[in-house]
Amino acid sequence: FMTHVEQIAFDMIAKAGDAKAKIMSALKAARNNNFGEAEGLLKDADELLLHAHEIQTQELIKKQAEGGLGDSYNVIVGHAQDYLMTSMAMKDMAVEIVNLYAKVRGI
Repeated sequence: FMTHVEQIAFDMIAKAGDAKAKIMSALKAARNNNFGEAEGLLKDADELLLHAHEIQTQELIKKQAEGGLGDSYNVIVGHAQDYLMTSMAMKDMAVEIVNLYAKVRGI
């Protein structure tokens, strides 16, 4: 059985993973000169990441600060937070890469 905290962590991982897939699709779209599609995919990724971050803040960080989650470290939660952070960094870099593709192509 998964605990409530593990369910939250897996939800974060799923949303961050979906965001990463959108980011990779956006980079491919930009590489193929489909900048409108790339922008839409990055916007979709941003919404997924925002939702995952809200879950992290409301369901993990806030409840931990209030003492509602106990004191033990959960490796799945650590993985979820790491996965979210790297996905957010990847999205930021993808925005720059899409902009570079556009600039190089004079768009």
